[in-house]
Amino acid sequence: MPIPPRAQPPSLLRITRAYRNVERITELMKVMVKFGFGDLFIAIGLGDLLLRVKRLAGLGKDSLGPLPRPKRLRLALEEMGLVFVKLGQYLSTRQDILPQEYIQEFALLQDNVQPIPFSEIKKIIAASLEENALLDVEETPLASASVGQVHAAKLPGGQEVVVKVRRPGLTRQAVTDLEILWEIATQIDKFLPSLSFLRPLEIVAEFKRSLLAELNYRLEATNALRFGRLYARSAEVKIPKLYRSLTTENTLVMERIRGTRFDDAAGLQKAGISPVALARLTSKICLEQFMSLGFFHGDPHPGNLYAQPGPKVAFMDFGLIGQIDPKSRDELLKLALGVIRHNPSAMARSVLSLTIHDGKVDRDSLETELTALLDNHLSGTLKEINLLYFIQDIIELMTQRQLRPPSDLLLLAKALIQFEHLGLVLNSDFNLLEDAGPIIANLYRRRFDPRFWVERLFRRGEDFLYAVQSLPQDLAPMVANLKRGRLQVDFELTNLNAMRHSVREASQRLSFALLLGSLLIGSALVIHAHQPPFWRGVPALGAIGLILAFLLGIWFFIDFIRGKKF
Repeated sequence: MPIPPRAQPPSLLRITRAYRNVERITELMKVMVKFGFGDLFIAIGLGDLLLRVKRLAGLGKDSLGPLPRPKRLRLALEEMGLVFVKLGQYLSTRQDILPQEYIQEFALLQDNVQPIPFSEIKKIIAASLEENALLDVEETPLASASVGQVHAAKLPGGQEVVVKVRRPGLTRQAVTDLEILWEIATQIDKFLPSLSFLRPLEIVAEFKRSLLAELNYRLEATNALRFGRLYARSAEVKIPKLYRSLTTENTLVMERIRGTRFDDAAGLQKAGISPVALARLTSKICLEQFMSLGFFHGDPHPGNLYAQPGPKVAFMDFGLIGQIDPKSRDELLKLALGVIRHNPSAMARSVLSLTIHDGKVDRDSLETELTALLDNHLSGTLKEINLLYFIQDIIELMTQRQLRPPSDLLLLAKALIQFEHLGLVLNSDFNLLEDAGPIIANLYRRRFDPRFWVERLFRRGEDFLYAVQSLPQDLAPMVANLKRGRLQVDFELTNLNAMRHSVREASQRLSFALLLGSLLIGSALVIHAHQPPFWRGVPALGAIGLILAFLLGIWFFIDFIRGKKF
């Protein structure tokens, strides 16, 4: 993938002139000095501002203390509030840019917040929803976090629901802190060129998108609805019903799901749920979300999943969701097969396709390092592999090679590790990679199912039709220039007879290719529409068209290889 252009700073006031944020800046600097990080402000050219803040706030020297630097930074982020806690949690997924000691420390970040008083909860619900839209809202929250709080309630019809209520003032606080973060990233980019490879402005921009998405209950509702559609007929996954008419900026109402936490061994036994079967089902759901659906839960910890008899897995909290496009899913599948089959060449191809780089990569050297990595981790059986260390080593190798994985791929790696942790909670002998072998092989076999290719042809057919429809609009500027006599084409003719021959041959092949493509798309549409007459349950006309297209395609390919004219 080509490297995208670097993000440019928006037209915001520089941090040294952001007087409307001076109180918050002073507060943040006091915390950083308290935990021994005043030197960071000097390093990014804000030493004068640091001195003024110290005088203003009556601060003394930095108190470094005996604690390790990663732990002190984690404690500082917790004290600075929601945005910085979320920043640390986001950075804990960025194994491509932070040392492991910081990753491990940031993974411990907790949203240590006081519950919202119930009187405030009632005010928010009253201001957001119609009167009596919710009944019997329970005073004691089911859960409380930094973004919102969850309470049990009932609808007028008696249905049991939960209502998520967002903390007041979060958006305003987030906007202020994000402005300050952007300016800090700008200063780092300017004064610390040795850290330019981290692309701090891009990191802050990506974090901003992630945080604002988590604060947006309407987006979470959209995610829940999409999951509901994907699993509407599933007997293995339960997605709570969403009440969209009760979704506002500050409230989110969903069906109340009852079940057993994955880490409640006694509860699972009482419900008659086999931990081993539940672990196997969880790994199956995880891999299908990653490699088949391309839409996955980004935070599958024990508080966000419940087990139900069957077994069945119930998902909750859809604020953090990841998406993987079809091309990347194909490459992930090939990468997984490369790992299972101990094929570093296949792994190298997939790694290069999945990451962002400048194109100047020593492929042979990359294969050699991947071979060493596989030998190190796959010296025994798949069951002996530590997935966390394996993923860490792959990401470290990418970083050393300046191969930057997209953020959703890093979120996938984090979710994969969390899914494996869930499995280990249920079964100490669980190993996600060992379970993954048959599942991945089955997913790969689906690639040879005619229905898979019919669906893909149908999607390509829609793209083709869109391109045909937009062609007149795309050609309009050229036609306008032609009418005004402004269209100029500069070229030099050499060997005109050979060119005529090549053009005639190319046009004939193009015409045949268009005919073949139309036959394929038309046949796929007929099969997709499921129109009679049928032959063994398949629309006969569509099947005949596909067979004919297949035979013509073979003829076209052979003729193309031989270089004959039609």
